[in-house]
Amino acid sequence: MLDRTTVATKGSEGRVLVVRLVFERRAGQKVSGEWLYLLFGNQFLIGREEGCEIRIIDDRISRKHCLIRMGEENVSLADLGSTNGTYRNGERVEDEIIIVNRDKIDVGEAVVFKVRTCHRNARLSSVRLNNGDEVYLLAANEIYLGSFQEETQEIDLMIYDSAVEARHCRIEHFYNDNFIVALSPDAPVLVNGKPVKELGLKDEDLVELGATAFRWKIISLT
Repeated sequence: MLDRTTVATKGSEGRVLVVRLVFERRAGQKVSGEWLYLLFGNQFLIGREEGCEIRIIDDRISRKHCLIRMGEENVSLADLGSTNGTYRNGERVEDEIIIVNRDKIDVGEAVVFKVRTCHRNARLSSVRLNNGDEVYLLAANEIYLGSFQEETQEIDLMIYDSAVEARHCRIEHFYNDNFIVALSPDAPVLVNGKPVKELGLKDEDLVELGATAFRWKIISLT
C-alpha cells in the first residue's frame, strides 16, 4: 500500500505529555481494566508510527495520518496526506477544519472517534476522543475533575461517584511538572493515602477522590 503522508512537525508548540489514568476503584467498588489517556500539549499527531501521541497500529492508518491542534477558542483537525483519508461526519477532510462537540472523526476508515469538547469561560479547555475501546482526553495545561453532570461542558473529566463534588479538583501541567489541587475543603483529595491541598504528581502515585481511586502512570513525554 502506498503511503502519501506528508511531513508533520511540532514546531514551537513544545512537548506532549501522555499519562494513563488507571482506575482501581470507582464509587467504592474495585475495578480492573478501566483507564483513559490524558494528553497535555498544543498539538497531537495521530498515526501508526512510533512517536505519534495517539498511535493506532493498523495498516489502514498512515504513519503520520492527521493532526489535532488546540487553540484558545476551538480545536482543529488536518489530514496529513494520508492514504485512506480522514473524515468528519462522513465528509472527507481536505483542508484544516474546526471540529465541535458531538462530531464523529473517522481515521483511515479504521477508527471512529466521538468528540466531546469542554469550554470554561468561553475558552476551550479540553477535547475528548472516544472510540469505545480507548479514550483520549486532550488538554493544553489543566483539567477539572468532578461528578457527572448531564449536559455540562465545564468539567473535563466527569466521574460517576456520588462522593465526588461537582468541582472536586484540578490537575495542572506546567513546564513538564504536574500538580493536583483540591478545590474545596469539603472535597478532600488523597495522594498515596495522605490528604493534600496541592501536590506535585509523580509516576505511579495513587489519587483518591471521594470513593474513587486511580493510578497516575506516565507513558511518555515527546
